[in-house]
Amino acid sequence: MTINGNFSRVFFVAMSLAFGLMFSSAASAQSLKFHFHFDGIMSCMSPVPVSNAPISGDGNGTLNEDGSVQAVITQGLLIFKTALNFDSKLGPGLTQVPGGTGQMRVTGRSGLKFVWNLPNNSIIVNVNVRGQSCSATFQSPLMPGKTNYTFFDGSMYHTCGKPTMTSSSCEIQ
Repeated sequence: MTINGNFSRVFFVAMSLAFGLMFSSAASAQSLKFHFHFDGIMSCMSPVPVSNAPISGDGNGTLNEDGSVQAVITQGLLIFKTALNFDSKLGPGLTQVPGGTGQMRVTGRSGLKFVWNLPNNSIIVNVNVRGQSCSATFQSPLMPGKTNYTFFDGSMYHTCGKPTMTSSSCEIQ
């Protein structure tokens, strides 16, 4: 299932400004293309109980000099995949998307943070750039008072335990 709309305008919104500042010194740099990937495992209780199910995420995007970002981030649990399309400028606001809200933020002078807020937790991908290389990290903090994690597959929520990341990578293209 694909989640379209304004999610990209919020989720990973601030990263464009940070990348813009970082790469503005390079006269020939019109845009920055990046790709990240992560893998992990997660056990879910409902709607179908499953132990140590594979989870993954891939993101491809372009950060433009004017602060706009185009990115597609696909996150998966078992056979369920959800694509989040971002096409926006960086900014502080939240955007309504199926399953929750999205936001993109700049973190420091060289990072972007993509946030997908679900009912019980957020799914956060941090991308940090250093020269012509980058790194990506994944977090999924619980909302206050919540004890289980949620994952939205495009049509329904899955109630799960804490995801564990096993690998991540990032590259500047």
